[in-house]
Amino acid sequence: MITDKLLNEYRRFRAQRGYSPAKALADARNTIASGRAVSFGITSFLPCLTIGAPFRLGADMCRWIERPADYGLRFVGNADDIAPRTVRHTGWYCSDDNWTGEKARGCVWQLPARNGRPQFVAALSTTDNDEGVIVAFDITDDEATAAIWADGLAENYADNSRDYQRVYSARVRYDELAADIATQRKECLALIAELKPQLRSFGPAVCKALRYAVASQLQAISRARQERMDIQHAFGSHTAWEG
Repeated sequence: MITDKLLNEYRRFRAQRGYSPAKALADARNTIASGRAVSFGITSFLPCLTIGAPFRLGADMCRWIERPADYGLRFVGNADDIAPRTVRHTGWYCSDDNWTGEKARGCVWQLPARNGRPQFVAALSTTDNDEGVIVAFDITDDEATAAIWADGLAENYADNSRDYQRVYSARVRYDELAADIATQRKECLALIAELKPQLRSFGPAVCKALRYAVASQLQAISRARQERMDIQHAFGSHTAWEG
């Protein structure tokens, strides 16, 4: 049984140079059995300062880990290096036309062996993060399977990122239109208030031009309102809309 004390001791040994996951686990158990375990330290296997809260990415429950190697995870390789016949690319773009330059790439990490069998997990890294990875803790003993899982994980992440970027851009446009409408309405009302008492003093051509100018502004306001309605209809239900 893995207890908080065992996890704490494992982390303490793993942080020391030269300790493999298996050796760290064995020494942790021996230390506890001999009564020499330390009575301080973070009792969670993954401390809150270097790991995010669990979240769902597609069908996978994941966590972001800042330095996975500190907690017994060993980097095996990128998904496209492990399973090149299946994963024929080096990552998924996280924005349309790659305008942010960010890419998500599947990778595989290994946990300490269990009953003599290797344990691999799927993960993903992004080009804007030097060390941190997002890890899904479904375990397999086949690294090629983990690589395929990792590529799917990266694809889901990139899809979500592109959706977020689209919603963010749409929200920016939505708010810009609101500001434009307010400005145009204010200018239009000011123009009408200024010209209304003087219309009789203008000739027909001038009056026609002024009416056309007012009508054009009203049409622009109407188009902007319609565009805002269309944007909200398309993106308003997305969780990123209010964020």
